[in-house]
Amino acid sequence: YIESYPKPITAAIQGVAMGGGLELALASHVRIANASPKTKMGLPEVQVGLIPGAGGDPATTSNCGSPPGALDMILSGSSISAKQAMELGLLHAIVDVKDSLRDTAIQWASWSELFPVDRVSDRPVSQPELDGACNAQKARLPSPELGGEAKHAAIRAVQACGAGAKGHEVEEEGFYEMLGAFFAVRAAQKPLYSSGWHPLEAPKSVVGVVGAGLMGSGIAMVLLQYGYTVYLVDIATAALQKGVAFIRNTLESDAKRGRISKTQAAAMFGNLHPTENMNDLKDCRLVVEAVLEAMHVKKKVFATLDRVLSSPDAFVLSNTSTLDISEMSLSLSPSRRPYCAGWHFFSPAHRMKLVEIVLTNETSPETVAAMQKITKKMGKIGVVVRNGHGFVGNRMLAVYTAECVSILAEGLATVEDVDAALGPSYFGFVMGPFVMGDLAGNDIAYYIRKEQGLVRDPDTLQVGPNRGSMRYTELGDDLVTKLGRFGQKVGKGWYDYDPKIGKGRKPLPSKEVADFIKSYVPSNITATPLSKQEIVERVLFPFVNEGFKILEEGIAQRPSDVDVVYLYGYGWPAWRGGPMFWANQDVTLPYLLETLQQLHRTYPGSDYFRPSKLLEACVAMDVTVEEYYKQKQPRAKL
Repeated sequence: YIESYPKPITAAIQGVAMGGGLELALASHVRIANASPKTKMGLPEVQVGLIPGAGGDPATTSNCGSPPGALDMILSGSSISAKQAMELGLLHAIVDVKDSLRDTAIQWASWSELFPVDRVSDRPVSQPELDGACNAQKARLPSPELGGEAKHAAIRAVQACGAGAKGHEVEEEGFYEMLGAFFAVRAAQKPLYSSGWHPLEAPKSVVGVVGAGLMGSGIAMVLLQYGYTVYLVDIATAALQKGVAFIRNTLESDAKRGRISKTQAAAMFGNLHPTENMNDLKDCRLVVEAVLEAMHVKKKVFATLDRVLSSPDAFVLSNTSTLDISEMSLSLSPSRRPYCAGWHFFSPAHRMKLVEIVLTNETSPETVAAMQKITKKMGKIGVVVRNGHGFVGNRMLAVYTAECVSILAEGLATVEDVDAALGPSYFGFVMGPFVMGDLAGNDIAYYIRKEQGLVRDPDTLQVGPNRGSMRYTELGDDLVTKLGRFGQKVGKGWYDYDPKIGKGRKPLPSKEVADFIKSYVPSNITATPLSKQEIVERVLFPFVNEGFKILEEGIAQRPSDVDVVYLYGYGWPAWRGGPMFWANQDVTLPYLLETLQQLHRTYPGSDYFRPSKLLEACVAMDVTVEEYYKQKQPRAKL
């Protein structure tokens, strides 16, 4: 390293020193810069989803007069002038434009030999001061799955720069984590098909959203933010009014926080046209439905759009999270089906970065190309996937939640145990599965299972026709139908919620739920509680196995696409690199396969424990799944 070189090194900066160029200078013992307005310095990595990777975080932190100054520079990614750099403590001197930068640098180098070498590592920063500045910044940042993962990684590197800490090691680790996500996102966004300009790329286009609920109003926000004129339709007056109020309040809040100007907020709201009449969508070039997650309801909406839309090539899209879009598209006339696809946003739609672009059996290449471009221009990360129940994200999530509930019903852990093992304090998900379920709504998951034909009919008590001999517990179903514990929105779910505590959002252990769970545990079994690591393996190994099956079936194009879905849609811990990366690098595939084989022998009724043929092939070939795809099939055909 330059910093450890025994003789003093002087860096002379003229022009632009950005990213690695500035990191090289910061590692030097003396730094001078030309006073010209053209001299600019900065660490722009966060602007492309990375963090400085050559010592920029610890060097900036140690050289700056205060941690807040270093954090502002690193987290903004903006460039600064020589004068600003001098004020921050990054420079030793500024050279007048009339003087020779080279001669001045030589002079400084000569002077430096007379004094001990000034190394960055010799300047420890106060840990309490670092902690205070870093925690203050964390509170203002979006969570990792909302697009803040690079900035959170940068903060971890800065926070590790205190006395005796290893800032360089933490930075290097974070850099490579972000580098993997960086390339994964770019691979996911790579166009599947080449195409020319599409009219929907113009922000002034007229578009529509059917359904003014949480998802529909959130999607309307996204479309308004892009600049579209948006018709928001809901046949229920109260729901429409609530959706409009949500949009108005969100825009006002964004303006108050400085995210947009008041003029921009007013213009966006002026482009919103709420209506209860589907006929008002006639001139729309794109309509996305976000109604109840029930096939018959969505088919009815599609049939109406087929009749109403005047443009023969208007996009007809569904925000369904699980249903068969190919079946849905049969409600459209054959000529419209090539313009039909899934556009699955994640809640809250106006904040979350991820969108699954789902192809039906008949989606045209032109539609795919246009949807990829539009989604990217909106600032979203679009991952193209093939049609199939749950697509990528929710198909894997179904396995994750099913095994979590099964663990409860077997008496192997409590609700709090499972959340502690999988949540931020241990494995690292943004929230545990039961906190997440309460936030999303346990009733929504129940209706999805009902649509799948799995739940028992509460009136006839007949078991769902598609359950068969599968290992299934009715605990989650009964939590909804018998106890009415829908989640945070009604003040009770897997946890209790008190409006006087944490604004009604803080999960509180529920005695009612604990007693209810005990009634499902077989009385003739004495269960040994699972450790946190055992919970992680019981839940996440079949979850990852489902990712292998998704790849095996061609639902996703590449392993990194599965990683992107979970990094940006479900709060997967970014430092673990995504589920498939984690399985390859941390778990190792032979151990994953061996554990799944044991679990499948123990629980033959859970098909998600049955090892994927792709996983078996990777282990037999002694390759990671990424290596397998490079060797065998560089790109799956969608």
